[in-house]
Amino acid sequence: MEFVILDLEWNGTYSKRKSGFFNEIIEFGAVKVNDRLCVEDTFSVVVKPQIGKKLSSKVKNLTNISSEELGLGVTYTRAVSKFKKFLGNAVLMTWGTSDILALMENHQYYWGTDRLDYIEGYVNLQSFCERRVYYERGKQMGLSTAAQLLGIDVQGMEHHRALDDSLLALACFRRLYDEEELKPFFEDASKNQFYDKMRFKTTILCDLSNPLLKDADMSFECPACGAEAKRNGEWEFKNKSYRADFRCPCCGGEFKGRIQFKLKYEGVVVKKTTAARKKNLREKWLRRRRLTDKKRAASKKFVRLR
Repeated sequence: MEFVILDLEWNGTYSKRKSGFFNEIIEFGAVKVNDRLCVEDTFSVVVKPQIGKKLSSKVKNLTNISSEELGLGVTYTRAVSKFKKFLGNAVLMTWGTSDILALMENHQYYWGTDRLDYIEGYVNLQSFCERRVYYERGKQMGLSTAAQLLGIDVQGMEHHRALDDSLLALACFRRLYDEEELKPFFEDASKNQFYDKMRFKTTILCDLSNPLLKDADMSFECPACGAEAKRNGEWEFKNKSYRADFRCPCCGGEFKGRIQFKLKYEGVVVKKTTAARKKNLREKWLRRRRLTDKKRAASKKFVRLR
């Protein structure tokens, strides 16, 4: 079995045909490895823009791709033709799904369909690595963060250039590779279900009466002693999450609970966090202030007695 790790760079531009903004791919970078993760070949192609004639300042600063490079690039259709040959029957991997979505968007623009008929097997390498390092559920791990967590030396690599980013993703994959652990992440990209999943847009659920939410999701454990805490007052929806004050009946601790519900293709993802109440923080500050004042008073008294 062979794997191809792909990374893309694109430029956000306005398309008159679509009457809206469009992520135009400007660079392909990929590395092909065998089942022992030994590099067999690499692929790097700059794409000459056909929709947006100028790079945004953000993309210029991130990628350092020059206008001269773009001018010497190939057309998008030619780049895809070259990449098809490079990919062959290998399993495609990307860091997250944004590259796949960009491919689908560009494919739709040029060929009138977002189905990528040259991809048979797919693995979301980001999801695999997050699982292997037990990264916080519901939070996405960037490629640079993964490299830092795994102690990978990035010196000499040009970040936000497609080929170098694909090689960095390979370095992360090598550190975490396990044949059995990888199996659940394989997806059949020839089926409609794959495209239904890719097209699905994650949404924030903001209605507590939604039947997808469970009563158990609304409970919080005391961060101090682990006992189930009791909610004081009503839920408040703010900054895409629900918040409420809680008090522990066992230790008397008070804290603020924050909960967010994200509806993904696979189902609802619940993210909970706790924080000390502002009142508690102010009380602690006042206690420290009173203690400091007492020490100062005692120090002055001691000086007078001497």
